[in-house]
Amino acid sequence: MTIPFRYDPAHTALIVVDVQNDFCSPNGSLAGVGNDVSAAVEMVPRLQLLIENARAVGMPVVFIQTIHDETNDSPQWLGRIDAGPGTERPGITCRTGSWGGEFYEVAPQPGDHVVIKYRYSAFVGTNLEILLRTLGVQSLLFTGVATEICVESSLRDGLFADYWVSLVEDCAASYSKAAHDASVAVVGKQFGTVTTSDELASVWSAAPALAAV
Repeated sequence: MTIPFRYDPAHTALIVVDVQNDFCSPNGSLAGVGNDVSAAVEMVPRLQLLIENARAVGMPVVFIQTIHDETNDSPQWLGRIDAGPGTERPGITCRTGSWGGEFYEVAPQPGDHVVIKYRYSAFVGTNLEILLRTLGVQSLLFTGVATEICVESSLRDGLFADYWVSLVEDCAASYSKAAHDASVAVVGKQFGTVTTSDELASVWSAAPALAAV
């Protein structure tokens, strides 16, 4: 059995998007304003195992960490769903130096990579693409939260930057099952492949890390 090209550790990276206290913890800021984080809490143990499996086969693991403060909270960003100047909301998530900005139940290990982002997409205003090119990465496996927001935004930009992109659907979560399911459907139809952590574990255990051509 050969490893499908998209999932081969020889040229693939695992991208872990925004698994942080404010986005995932019942004590985080988003839960505090009424968002249901139960899907994220339930997803994280599967993600922990996927990260361990990726490390075991030598796949680069890249943690994406959102950080916000006065240096990047522009009026346009804070007012993105409001009526214009003067209607900006205060920033409450992942403030610089805060507990909310720390990783939730996952942690980078020696050999992993951390990329700080300031917008939904992990490619905007970051060094992610430089890192991936330096690592020789051609294919990306996306996980994290929220599926239809930061995960999908990053996945789409990954495709636009000419990477093969895939969504690990059971290692991504949203605050709405309908939103998660819709994102999974549109990714699978238009942007990349959809896989699961069990499928990846099976593929990685069944064959050596040799690119399928």
